[in-house]
Amino acid sequence: MEGTLPVREGPFWPEVRHLAWTFLAAAFVGERLEVLYIWCATGVVMSRSSLLYGPFSLVWGLGAALVTLCLWPFRRRGPWMLLLVGGALGAGFEYVASAVGELLFHKIFWDYSHMPFHLEGRTNLLFAVLWGLGAALWVLRGFPALTALTDRLPPRVERRFLWASALLLAADTALSAAAMLRMEERRLGLPAANAVEAALDRWYPDQVLHRRYQNLMDPR
Repeated sequence: MEGTLPVREGPFWPEVRHLAWTFLAAAFVGERLEVLYIWCATGVVMSRSSLLYGPFSLVWGLGAALVTLCLWPFRRRGPWMLLLVGGALGAGFEYVASAVGELLFHKIFWDYSHMPFHLEGRTNLLFAVLWGLGAALWVLRGFPALTALTDRLPPRVERRFLWASALLLAADTALSAAAMLRMEERRLGLPAANAVEAALDRWYPDQVLHRRYQNLMDPR
């Protein structure tokens, strides 16, 4: 990687709407890449979505938005700086996301304990390098291309699409979190306390959730 790659002129910080597009693009593409990676490695088609509905990974989306927000102001510092800081940010975010998921839902969503140079199975050196490479390429090439593309949209169309996407993803996230929390309550033997919990038991029993989150594991 050379330090002479062109960088996009623009404001010091990325705009909120561009971060929203970053989240949407990374959440979708990241989930699809994980599905492809697992299929190539094991021959198994496995959903890697964070949500009950739609192929979206919140970890990829939030991680990409965080990396963009933190690294965009330093895009002129050169690709090696972006690679190193991006790798540290990505791996750190992956570790925190794993720990928070386990704390909230008492489940493990991914485990890298079988890979070398891992940190408590939550992240590892290989994926830190991939985070760094992805961050450098994204800041130098991907994000400028995305902003140039989305800037062509009529402002009213863009606003409506982003608001609609935000509302749908918020509802999907709330429903997915409620179903996961109710799953933990069932594990503890707690009966449904109200009509909402009864509906969650009926619509999203354990077998449905395990089919959707095929990599789900109990804590170590």
